[in-house]
Amino acid sequence: MKTFGRLIFFSIIGTYLVILAGAVVRGTGSGLGCPDWPTCFGQWVPPTDISQLPANYKELYKVSGKTIADFEAFKTWTEYVNRLLGVFLGFLIVLLFGFSFKARQMDKAFPWFCGGLLVLILIQGGIGALVVSTHLKPFLITIHMFLAVLLLFGLIYLRKYFNDLSNTTLVPPQNKKAQLLTKILVALTFFQVMLGTQVRQQVDHFTRDTLMATQETIMSFLGGSFYFHRTFSILIIALFVYLLMYLKRNLLRDAFTLGMSAFLCVLANVVTGIALNYFGFPANAQPPHLFFGVMTLGLLYTLHLDLKESLLEE
Repeated sequence: MKTFGRLIFFSIIGTYLVILAGAVVRGTGSGLGCPDWPTCFGQWVPPTDISQLPANYKELYKVSGKTIADFEAFKTWTEYVNRLLGVFLGFLIVLLFGFSFKARQMDKAFPWFCGGLLVLILIQGGIGALVVSTHLKPFLITIHMFLAVLLLFGLIYLRKYFNDLSNTTLVPPQNKKAQLLTKILVALTFFQVMLGTQVRQQVDHFTRDTLMATQETIMSFLGGSFYFHRTFSILIIALFVYLLMYLKRNLLRDAFTLGMSAFLCVLANVVTGIALNYFGFPANAQPPHLFFGVMTLGLLYTLHLDLKESLLEE
């Protein structure tokens, strides 16, 4: 059973890595670094130099009828590494599904649950292919992120459930109010991450289609969506502070430590958001901004589950 537990843990780490790699792809504008799928410029190992491509490669590898940009090895390999990490995560989920049949002596639902995760990551791979073939459609990118977070939640839930089965005597104290607070924060943070994905995509499309885009024109183009996204973070921070005060007052030390870790991710997210707002949306601030948002979500959801007596009681 230890192997099954380790696979769950490594799958969670793998999901975070894939999300981080996806954030780097978006931040560096490498989404079309590989204009075809599953190959890259028709090759399983992408080129490192333009000399390895045919002279008419821009016409040959059109995306949605649009001629692609000039070849850049960095962007191509950034997207390719993202795909490799996705394949690695898929391999872990396949292994997890296989070992779930051995773990069904603990609970017969394990193969069904892990089978659902396997279907989810296959759908995620298909959406990834559509993102490329449709020239980075905004709503598909949002769905892509939504499914990644859903996979992360599923794996975190599975890990908690497996640990409850393995350690039935190690039950944390139940606190209904803390559970409610974390549930609200998970919902609000999830909404904030999805909204941020949409704002980011609007910026990407505007800067791509408007060669002379400036900080002022970008802010004018975004309008209310950006200001709502920025202001909404104040509500999340306020609720976080209240939650931490409540956890400390009620001597929930382990929960307070985990909650503080999530709050530090929120603060890091705010810092990178300020950099995006006041320094012209620099590419190097985009990946950590998205990643810290997802890290906050993962830690919050873990905290919410840990505050329950046991998932076995549900």
